[in-house]
Amino acid sequence: MKKIALVALPTALTIAVVAPVALAQEDTGTDTDTTTETAETNGAIVTREAVTEEREILDEDGNPVLDADGNPTFETVELGWTQTVETPSGNVHTITKIEGERAVVTHEKAERIARAERPAKPERPEKPEKPEKPERPERPDRPGRGG
Repeated sequence: MKKIALVALPTALTIAVVAPVALAQEDTGTDTDTTTETAETNGAIVTREAVTEEREILDEDGNPVLDADGNPTFETVELGWTQTVETPSGNVHTITKIEGERAVVTHEKAERIARAERPAKPERPEKPEKPEKPERPERPDRPGRGG
């Protein structure tokens, strides 16, 4: 019975700590809308936006399709995405990925605030010189030392 208690108590504590954390995490899918998340561990703000473009709708012959007023019609096409991470220190990192192209990453560092100058340390007073140690007399009874 004692062996079961030794195993059951740490297991129950682990489940009590891990289960709420796992349930609180959201699955972020691929949304075309702007999504903003705040990471709880470090305070960074992550924003993800879809990169879209308005294109004319063309028929089989390559002519623009017109609406009832005679204006060309447009459709919105998603080309890729842009993700921006703003750190608590003010740094901004941006990743832009367009289909068929390489990702473009930019980093903008926040200006650092100049630190205040430290006050000068007071000069230490000079230490008095130590008196010289008196020389030890040679002992002839000790082998290996001076004799």
